[in-house]
Amino acid sequence: MKKLLLALCLLISSHVFAIPQKDTVIHVDTLYRLGAELTKGWKFHPGDNPAFARVDYDDHHWQSINPTLKSPDLPKAAQQGLGWLRLHFSVAPALRQKALLQIQNAPALEVYLDGELIARHGTIDPLLKTGRAYTTPEPIVLQLSNDSVHVLAIRFANQANIGFMNGYNADFFVDVSLADTQTVRYRDATYESFHLILGVCASILMLLALILLTLFYYNPAKRANLYSACYSFLLGSNAISIFYYTYRASFYDTYVYSTILSNAISLAGEVMFVKALASLFNFKTGRPFVMLVVLTAASCLIYIFTEALGVYPYWVAFVLLSVAQLWLTVKAVYLKKRGAPIIAVGLLISLVTGIIVAYLLISNNNYTEWGWTLFQFVYLATILSPALAISLFLSHEFALDGRLLKLKLEQVEELSAQTLAQEQEKQQILADQNIVLEQQVTERTAELNRSLTNLKATQTQLIQSEKMASLGELTAGIAHEIQNPLNFVNNFSEVSVELLEELKEEVKAGHNEDVIAIAADLSQNLEKINHHGKRADAIVKGMLQHSQVGSGSKEPTNINAIADECMRLSYHGVRSKDKSFNAEMVTHFDSALPKINVIPQDIVRVMLNLFNNAFYAVNQKQKKAGDDYRPEVSVTTSSENYRVIIKVKDNGIGIPDAIKDKIMQPFFTTKPTGEGTGLGLSLTYDMVVKGHGGSIEVDTKEGEYTEFTIKLSTQ
Repeated sequence: MKKLLLALCLLISSHVFAIPQKDTVIHVDTLYRLGAELTKGWKFHPGDNPAFARVDYDDHHWQSINPTLKSPDLPKAAQQGLGWLRLHFSVAPALRQKALLQIQNAPALEVYLDGELIARHGTIDPLLKTGRAYTTPEPIVLQLSNDSVHVLAIRFANQANIGFMNGYNADFFVDVSLADTQTVRYRDATYESFHLILGVCASILMLLALILLTLFYYNPAKRANLYSACYSFLLGSNAISIFYYTYRASFYDTYVYSTILSNAISLAGEVMFVKALASLFNFKTGRPFVMLVVLTAASCLIYIFTEALGVYPYWVAFVLLSVAQLWLTVKAVYLKKRGAPIIAVGLLISLVTGIIVAYLLISNNNYTEWGWTLFQFVYLATILSPALAISLFLSHEFALDGRLLKLKLEQVEELSAQTLAQEQEKQQILADQNIVLEQQVTERTAELNRSLTNLKATQTQLIQSEKMASLGELTAGIAHEIQNPLNFVNNFSEVSVELLEELKEEVKAGHNEDVIAIAADLSQNLEKINHHGKRADAIVKGMLQHSQVGSGSKEPTNINAIADECMRLSYHGVRSKDKSFNAEMVTHFDSALPKINVIPQDIVRVMLNLFNNAFYAVNQKQKKAGDDYRPEVSVTTSSENYRVIIKVKDNGIGIPDAIKDKIMQPFFTTKPTGEGTGLGLSLTYDMVVKGHGGSIEVDTKEGEYTEFTIKLSTQ
């Protein structure tokens, strides 16, 4: 029984405490010209629940809030994610039929009146808990019933992917007001006229920029025209950007970024105005100007990326630039610079009208009819007066230059008349001198022709001498190579003739043993004659081969097979002459190497020449290096960029730098007499470069190695 009574008491008490408290109701009985702002009585709750829109929902436990504050001044829960605002209000019966609900907002909104959705401003994503808001939503026509109290519920979603959204670029979080039709129409009219003013400003400034840029094009020496054109262009661009973000920017993030861009363009224009003033008055812009630009850039960056300081860094930079402009102008007036008063008047007008604009904006008098008319006029004067002052200054300078040019022209005409009289006196003297000069020119021309003839004859002689010198070098090389075997042939022939005479005498004497000995000597001499004759024949054949490179036909050839075969043939050839010779043969063949169209017999000669030289080099080094030396000759094949690459390397004696550039010349050799003709590398070069359109390179270090690289096209 006690437990039943206790449960009954708890049920009764919960029912009693659940009775909602009386809500605060905002009463609207007057619609001012600017509208009746609803700033009090609002309650806030984070999260998302459709029940929050209902009229009978109990919101007495919700947190009170002023939605017209900036985001940093709001509760942290209202600065991010989703949330709801609720307001209980009543409207005087006489105002119910003409009341319009105006909402300006930074977040995206859904507006509910007495539980019914009446408007959406922007888009809300409930999954990501974010939204994207419009800038200037249309007024909402309220269908107010006869109920005395209405509930306005606003579901909002902050935009998460944009900085500055709820900071200094948004003067409020959600601004709600009740206005009549006349107020809305007046607001639209003021916006249209303001946009017209912006268009007029932009057109005038862009036209001024074009005119000044044209003047600079025709007179690049006056850089003041360029700086002034940049100033007018940036000022016009600023007017266009203001027009865009106040008229065309549909979403609030676009509005924010356009505002930042507009302010940055404004500061850049003021910097160019400082530069233009310095150029107009011929003032030097050194370190102070650089510091001013740095401070302006720093202030602009702080303004963009530091939300806590709001718009103050921008105004600090603007004030610094304005002070610099005033200082330059006052200095120019003090120094009595030509045209300085024109600039001073323009800046003074801009300063005074700027103060008036600031006063109208701060006091909200720009929303009255007289205030708006005055605002448009002074705003136009504030924007245009500095640019027009510069244009008037430059026009004044242009007019002065024109007058000075006219005076100079008159002086030139007077001087021309005097000069003409003097010229007429000098013409006779010049005519006499021309006759003398013509005679001298004729004589000098004849001398030059003779000199030119002699020069051509000398040039012809030098060319002929050069040809003969080259022919002499080639003939000397050929004679040197053939002379040695011919000397041996001649010497052994003479000795053989003498031996034949002795042989006849010994035969007559019947000395058979001496006959046999002499016959043996004759046989040996004939072998030597035959050997050296073959040497001479080899030299001649090599010369013939040198003159007949590329006589064969091209066909697909396996370079790996030729290289391997030639390497072994060359090695065994050296071994047949010197049984003590040994060398390691190393091959690195690319198994995927394609066949290429070459003349096989030419490539065989090339490879044999390179391998013969390589084995000769390691053999010579082996005779001097000792037992620790290991002779090695390697061949490597690869393909790259439609080319086959063949590398023949040895670790032999190398090639001295002094003769490296001569090794491809015909009949040049470092081998002892009788061991080489000097045609091997020359033939190799002709076969590779001239016969196959390839290339041959040599990399060597004296005493260490030599590597020949041949590149042949695969196409």
